[in-house]
Amino acid sequence: RGVRWSLTARGRHTMAKFGEGDKRWIVKERDDGRNVNSWHWEEKNQTEWAKSRLTSILVGLKPVDEPTMRVQVTKVSSISGEVTLQSRKQRRFALYELDIQLNWEAQTFDADGTVQEETKGTARVEDLSEETLDDLPFEMSCDNTAGRREELKEAMRTKGAAAIKAKALEWVAELKALVASGEAKGDLVDIADGETPPQARPPPSERVNNSYVVSGGGEGTLSTVEVNYTFPIARAFLYESLLDANRMRAATCADAIIEAKEGGEMRLFNGTVEGRFETLTPHEKIVQKWRFSTWQPGHYSDVTIALKEDGGNTVLDLVQTGVPVEEKDRTERGWRSMIFDRLKMVLGGVPP
Repeated sequence: RGVRWSLTARGRHTMAKFGEGDKRWIVKERDDGRNVNSWHWEEKNQTEWAKSRLTSILVGLKPVDEPTMRVQVTKVSSISGEVTLQSRKQRRFALYELDIQLNWEAQTFDADGTVQEETKGTARVEDLSEETLDDLPFEMSCDNTAGRREELKEAMRTKGAAAIKAKALEWVAELKALVASGEAKGDLVDIADGETPPQARPPPSERVNNSYVVSGGGEGTLSTVEVNYTFPIARAFLYESLLDANRMRAATCADAIIEAKEGGEMRLFNGTVEGRFETLTPHEKIVQKWRFSTWQPGHYSDVTIALKEDGGNTVLDLVQTGVPVEEKDRTERGWRSMIFDRLKMVLGGVPP
């Protein structure tokens, strides 16, 4: 630090003395030069805003509001987790993982509008994160289901769940609008080049949604996933990107841990995907043990990623064996849409 690069008339880079560089390029000496162009790693904590905003759009929500029945969210009892906006070298993305718990109540009415029966209970969005958007986990309880209260419980289970999930997705859209605009509400942490960026949170010791996908281990219960994908970039750059935690964070919009060495640990999507690298052949092949954290403890699939040059493109061939048969579609869809499509956009391409 304290050194500036300048360009001579002959076009060669020479080192300028401190204070003699072009002021337009000196970030630290500008009064308004705090992380100009979002070049350094910057983290903006949005957790308090997220809690406030989610509470405001959920409390008072009426999934059912009819003359004979009403179901209403009365309180957000707790929101745990963390929301941050990250930026690095002009790329912005959000990391979020929230557990939302709320209270609800419901009534039935007669023709005069008098309450006939009523009940109440709790509901929970167990894991609001980028990885669960297609199928948000939702659970609920009801204090009393006697008589017509069973109808109220069912209304909350179906229409209530749909309405709450819709509001959660509405909030995610607002969060992504903040990412696009570069605006934020909260504390900032700047990390200059050469310093360590924010580390991924360690995986929870116990998942909230702790049911496992069980496989008996026989040939009929395991399947193979095959993915062929073309990237419009050089093979070496793609290989390096697949092993770069920062690029994978940007692509997946979630925490990532990648120890790019044989035997090194790998975690994506806040620990939802985990594994380790078995063999790394520079610019050609990646072999790894790979599993969803919801798979039966100790069960790993085997992933082989081979990279081949094709003109100015790189063709990626992925073969994954040992995938529980009921997880085959989810796994293949995840590789294509949650990883490769997004990585392609981050690295300068357009997904198919």
